[in-house]
Amino acid sequence: MQAVSGAGYDGVPSMAILDNVIPYIGSEEEKVQTETLKLLGEFDGGRFVDAKFRVSASCNRVMVMDGHTESLWVEMEDDPSPDDVKKAFLDFDPGLHELPTEPEPVIAVRNEPDRPQPRLDRNTGGGMAISVGRIREGIRYTCMGHNTIRGAAGASVLNAELMYKKGML
Repeated sequence: MQAVSGAGYDGVPSMAILDNVIPYIGSEEEKVQTETLKLLGEFDGGRFVDAKFRVSASCNRVMVMDGHTESLWVEMEDDPSPDDVKKAFLDFDPGLHELPTEPEPVIAVRNEPDRPQPRLDRNTGGGMAISVGRIREGIRYTCMGHNTIRGAAGASVLNAELMYKKGML
């Protein structure tokens, strides 16, 4: 469920999105499916190798200004409990605390049954944290993040900070 701001300046006309959900965003589903495999894959020293699992996505433009929301169903071999998954999210630490834009925590776990919500949670961690909630058997959960702060702009700034720290700039 992608926010209106994700469509860019020329995006969706206001009369098309008011009181509406647009169930198709051209090429977005394919992009989510292929980029997820790249991001969660590995570098073998010479090239990037896609992760070895399947991803299926449906992308909808929704009448939300900022904040993309995902409802996920993840099948795992070891079938962890919701408490195990919650603990993994709470314990997640990419080790980037010294970087100015890295939030603490990176993943904010919500316990309320109706969270996360873009209006209430998109600015968690200055807009750089990802909010996760509704962790259920299966493993099923809902997550959301600020698509322009953590997404496009913030990730680029965070990458630049990391490159600077490692002496690459």
